[in-house]
Amino acid sequence: MEQADRSATFDLIRKLADPDSGEPERDGISYALQRLGDPRAVEPLTRIGLDPSGAIEVRRAALSVLESTGMCPEGGELRAWWNDGDDLVRACVLRQAQRTEADLLEPVARDPRDRLHKHALIGLEFSFEEPLWQGYKIQGLEHPDPRVRKAAADVLCWDEPVAAEPALHRVAVGSDTEAACAAIDTLRYYHSRATLRLLHEIGRGDGERAVTARASEVDLLSEFRGEQSAIREWIAPVADLLGSPEPATSTARPRLRQQPRPVPSAAEILATYSDPDGPWAPKLSMLRRYAWPRVPAADRPAIATLLSTHPDPEVREASCGMLAIWHEVDALLALTDDPNCAVRKSAVYSLRFVPASPEIATLTWNLITSGEVASTRGYEALATCAAHTPPGDLDDRLIDLARTDLRESIRAEAISQLGDRVEPLLHLLAEPPLVTWAVHTRLLDACRGAGTHIPDLTPLREVDNLHLALALADFDARA
Repeated sequence: MEQADRSATFDLIRKLADPDSGEPERDGISYALQRLGDPRAVEPLTRIGLDPSGAIEVRRAALSVLESTGMCPEGGELRAWWNDGDDLVRACVLRQAQRTEADLLEPVARDPRDRLHKHALIGLEFSFEEPLWQGYKIQGLEHPDPRVRKAAADVLCWDEPVAAEPALHRVAVGSDTEAACAAIDTLRYYHSRATLRLLHEIGRGDGERAVTARASEVDLLSEFRGEQSAIREWIAPVADLLGSPEPATSTARPRLRQQPRPVPSAAEILATYSDPDGPWAPKLSMLRRYAWPRVPAADRPAIATLLSTHPDPEVREASCGMLAIWHEVDALLALTDDPNCAVRKSAVYSLRFVPASPEIATLTWNLITSGEVASTRGYEALATCAAHTPPGDLDDRLIDLARTDLRESIRAEAISQLGDRVEPLLHLLAEPPLVTWAVHTRLLDACRGAGTHIPDLTPLREVDNLHLALALADFDARA
């Protein structure tokens, strides 16, 4: 499986469908299919997973492969699964739902008594960043079922909402070890002195949660130590855990002679990527290593057509960077409407690097205002929109986003795009965080040219957050 040889795909599917296979064998087959990521497996795996008469273990394994390879359907087809499926299928839909399926997720995420509640929380991990969704995730930490508490702790590692930290502390010292370990693992991303102290105390014990705590503490300590000299007074309450600052050492490495990147011909690309069988891991790896700028102009149209319309979404996703280098705007615009979310994301990001276009500015602005994107997809879309909008023309809309939008990523990116033109937003420094301290840290970074109407920063200086403390220290150094 190291080479992901897809000539084994259909034989593995036949073995997976055998209800007499034992659990260890089925797990091995599932893992092998996940490594292959063969788009030709979608149809047979879907048929197995949706068959209500099939063995539940076999169906669950088939759906698991589709989920882990990002090949579950989206949009209308995913809704059809919900409408026609049993609880096994509906649980999969909840885990794979995107913002366009928020109406399916919300009632289940809101109701802790729903039998699929855990799966709805799992589905909220990415892109559901508004306070409403954070509240459902945090509420899950108080659920009587430790499996739900574990799921909630797992998903709270992505957005890192400030309000989750006290509840994560409670789960970390709670009675269920598995849920506690999940909370402890997530707490490595919550950069407060209180969390660092808690991880240290748990790590002094024995057992699985102590081992997990020591690993999380190591990660958190590395960040605190890296900033120890910049915020020595703020960091003093946990200085006993950090030890003495280590002397700076050179991290320079000898410069290795880089191998020249290969320049593919159209014939080579067509022969390699038209063959659905054979080892695909090296094929996918090479897509990131070719010297695309040096490909002759005569070879480019055939390559662009093949890769941008390839049946494998990983190929289409990887082709976006190449298309941007060649300024293949029409192909990229087509991929912004691709059936696969990862491909759409890559296309929108890559459009940032083509010549400025009002069409791209409008497309990305409409994407942002549609509410379809958030988190990474949201701020990448906004950055692409800004790249295609004349300087200053977006300012009023950016200010409105920063003031009123409930998506943390959009608010923070709007502030970054404004640069030092943030004076209308400085009142936000006196307001509590909507989700995280990102808005406050971005504003502090931009304040160097924002005029004199800076709110009283004393309340912020009392906040227990490493990144905010660093932003304040940098602001003071520039004041």
